[in-house]
Amino acid sequence: MPESTKIGAYCDIGDPNIGENCKIQTGVSIPPGWVIGDRVFIGPGARFANDKKPDLNREKFEAWGGVVEDDVVIGMGALILPCIIKKGAIIGAGAVVTKNVPAGATVVGNPARVV
Repeated sequence: MPESTKIGAYCDIGDPNIGENCKIQTGVSIPPGWVIGDRVFIGPGARFANDKKPDLNREKFEAWGGVVEDDVVIGMGALILPCIIKKGAIIGAGAVVTKNVPAGATVVGNPARVV
């Protein structure tokens, strides 16, 4: 992990690829399979998932996270399901992201929608 990236207390980060100059606030959970770009801000308590279709009957669990491109802001308490969040997007506090987010878009709500 780059020295320029700051991670708050009580985070659970399961070996994702995290870029330069990121700030990950307290209580964030990022499971394996996620790629986080450069200059990404992740607010307190945000949660990422790594399996779109959980199936307890599968013989082998295959983690598939997603991608958060450069210059993205993710608000406090957001829930991010496996997807691609394009460059410069803003995710509102408490949003539940279930689909890909276009570049430069602001999304809010449950499910998250572009505003």
